[in-house]
Amino acid sequence: MQPADARPAPLTPLARPGEPTDPAVEPAIAALRRAIAKAATRIERRAAAVQGDLAQADQAEAAAERARLFVAEAARAARGARVLVVLDWSTGEARSIEMPLDPAKSAKEQLDAVFRRARRMKEGRAVAHKRLDQARSTLQTLAAIAAELEVAGAAADVPALQGRAVAAAPRDFKPVAAATAGTAPRRRAKQEPAPPYRLFTSADGATILVGRGAAHNDELTLHVARPRDLWLHAKGMPGAHVVVRLAKGASCTSETLVDAAHLAGHFSDARDETLVEIQYVQRRYVRKPRGSAPGTVVVDREKVIVLRKQDAVMRRLLEGERPAQGAKV
Repeated sequence: MQPADARPAPLTPLARPGEPTDPAVEPAIAALRRAIAKAATRIERRAAAVQGDLAQADQAEAAAERARLFVAEAARAARGARVLVVLDWSTGEARSIEMPLDPAKSAKEQLDAVFRRARRMKEGRAVAHKRLDQARSTLQTLAAIAAELEVAGAAADVPALQGRAVAAAPRDFKPVAAATAGTAPRRRAKQEPAPPYRLFTSADGATILVGRGAAHNDELTLHVARPRDLWLHAKGMPGAHVVVRLAKGASCTSETLVDAAHLAGHFSDARDETLVEIQYVQRRYVRKPRGSAPGTVVVDREKVIVLRKQDAVMRRLLEGERPAQGAKV
């Protein structure tokens, strides 16, 4: 396994073949070349995000190691203390070190929070390494396909190479239609309008719908959501309506509630804030006043949670977005 701080090898730039290609297949080759490069860019971006997670895990582990020096002092500290001071003998000499505290919380409570975060980040480290290894392997496969495409030139079997790219990166590689010179452009099939929502899945498998805009919010809340579904929104600011699909008699799990709250915060004007209030209630208690602006609703019996947004949770949700067109919800 490569070290966590190693950067994924970038996709080898595609050199133009020395001899001109057959005009009949050149458009297909160029389209495949672009599709491979775009897929590689997506994978490299995701690998960089995983490396960021691993760096955070290292920082959390270092913070926990340092916090262990303050355990005994924290047990003696009075509530309201603003700093802990201990002597560190790890270098062989006494050295005074400090740990700032939030006076509103006990010292022990704050140390426990540091340890919990370190344990949580450590548990995700193995998964992060696996994702990083997969990304690197996929990049190598795409680079090999790209090199083969350039070497073959006009003799390249574009459909076969594209099939291998799809198999290597089904999530990131977008297949391109084969195009040849002299072929009349195919008339596009008439597409049904896109649903008024985006489609996500929570960590425990629940379906979460997110409105695409103000008018779409109305459509989602008033015509798609069922009375028993859970409805969420960033409290007091413009944002998407979010709906968690619930089976009859079922309740929303805490994991799904947190995931849906992340989406409500992300798709709102509170997107860049770390802490955001999220209101939630059964859809049956949401109503639209007559003549009100698109997306405007009135909520009864609401509950509110204060969400501390986590980048790792948000990345998981966004990366797991599913096509809403034709999906059964």
